Amino acid sequence: MKNIEETVLGADVGGSHITAAIVDTVGRSVVPHSLVRRRIDAHASASVIMDAWVAALNAAEEAWGSKCTYLAVSMPGPFDYERGISLIKGMNKYEALYGIDIRQVFAERMKLPVNCVRFVNDAEAFLRGEVLAGPGSDVNRVFGVTLGTGLGSALFEEGRVKDLNLGSSPFLGGIAEDYISTRGILAFYRSLGGGEIQDVKTLVERVDEDSKAQKAINQLALWLADFLLIHLPVLRPDLVIIGGNISKAYHLFLPKVSRILHERNISTPIKVAEVGEQAAILGAASFVNYIKNAL
Repeated sequence: MKNIEETVLGADVGGSHITAAIVDTVGRSVVPHSLVRRRIDAHASASVIMDAWVAALNAAEEAWGSKCTYLAVSMPGPFDYERGISLIKGMNKYEALYGIDIRQVFAERMKLPVNCVRFVNDAEAFLRGEVLAGPGSDVNRVFGVTLGTGLGSALFEEGRVKDLNLGSSPFLGGIAEDYISTRGILAFYRSLGGGEIQDVKTLVERVDEDSKAQKAINQLALWLADFLLIHLPVLRPDLVIIGGNISKAYHLFLPKVSRILHERNISTPIKVAEVGEQAAILGAASFVNYIKNAL
């Protein structure tokens, strides 16, 4: 299946990783042997971050064994997706990339025309991928929420996906992402005297023996329920899909969220992402048709 017209190099950039793979845009699937995942130090210098990203992209392409024509990247914001320039600042990640024309760097180092490099909002890419290949494939209106280093949100309706940026919406005197995110959960854990840990995965591993970790996960459930109680009556989706790295621990917090919503007479189904990390890659790659039309 080495038909260039059917494949694109897709990538998902997260707050601590990059995942890249060749995508069969006709079959709507990732080519398994091409999948590459690398951890990234989001606090490193611009050159170190870019070198690591390009190394992952090259590794996926080398595993495929052929040069690709298009590159589509799922990228967290704030970001100028049309021009490919990072606007990330004050987010505790990728600060060194602020103002850099990443589109130009990728084009030069991957030896691609600039107009063959496309960036897509990560929440939009995730939801599009889940709609294409996951539980949202037969639903008209889907609200997607990603829980990770940040809080992503998007809405699928009538064949289109729109970034909602609800992570920046007012919440408890700040913004939602201050609480419903890795930094929010870990900050709450520290406030209980739990000490310093690096990620939610470590917190989850401590739940059975650490009451403070249990309280932090319980607080996440309360915050997420409050967030959904604010937005579900307005958005009125047929389905909510929860994704992102934190969603891997869904069994610890999602039942409580569902109970709270049910008590408030909100019965919108909530499902955990099925496609997982590959959803953002598939979603970003699905925009390749827009690239072709612009050529």
